[in-house]
Amino acid sequence: MTGDPGRSGRAGNGDGPFGALDPKLNIFALANGMDLVKETSSRRLGWYREGLERGILVEARTDGTLDVTAMCWKTHDMASARRAPQRTGVSAESLVAELSTLLESALEAANCL
Repeated sequence: MTGDPGRSGRAGNGDGPFGALDPKLNIFALANGMDLVKETSSRRLGWYREGLERGILVEARTDGTLDVTAMCWKTHDMASARRAPQRTGVSAESLVAELSTLLESALEAANCL
């Protein structure tokens, strides 16, 4: 994970592979009562459930593809994070096309960690 996951970056909607994803991630976050943390090379949807922080991490790879990971961690302790990779090396276009289904699946995986 890049940067401090608790800090909201101010990356613009047109940044790299996140240009088409950001509006959809914003809508998903608002519809599900989640926070959306934007870093230069990642986005993280986050929520709190059953005593743990939970999240869906979307990270940009150096080859322009994206990884999607479900995760949970103790509050203020990212070192305690447990991760469940959902998709690796997917193109931004493919991710946009299947985003709703993938986010629902990752949300369920994060809640089960």
